Amino acid sequence: MTRRPFGIRKRGPGASKISPLGYGPKMVKVGLVAGEADSENVDKAFWNEFGTETIPERPFLRNTMRNNRDAYRAAMRTAAKTIIGTAARGGDARGAVTLALRKLGLKAADDVRLEIIALSDPPNAPSTVARKGSSNPLVDTSEMQNAVSSKVEE
Repeated sequence: MTRRPFGIRKRGPGASKISPLGYGPKMVKVGLVAGEADSENVDKAFWNEFGTETIPERPFLRNTMRNNRDAYRAAMRTAAKTIIGTAARGGDARGAVTLALRKLGLKAADDVRLEIIALSDPPNAPSTVARKGSSNPLVDTSEMQNAVSSKVEE
């Protein structure tokens, strides 16, 4: 009898359905996605995320990913089980991958929008607060916040 390394099991009939998963959606982009957001909002997001000589760094995208990393990983572990189960039963595994990535993208985009609203440090300069009538550094017209989206890509 041949012994298999710990955790390795004999390939069942569903295993052949999992192999083709190498083709299909591979990632979800979240933020101000090229082709989805206009260049003015992309510029504002970039300047705020990384800062400029006159705008302090306000990393709303990095904060969102760092603060939610564990939740996103847990969601992908759960999705992986569903995807593998779907493939093993002969279902549409690629569709399950696409659905999982869409769900993760929508959740992450919502988290980015919430971070844009919540971020308060560093605060706006008093002159900026007077001009826009608000102390929220990343919200003025809400255009940038509303431009946040997600997109599943191959």
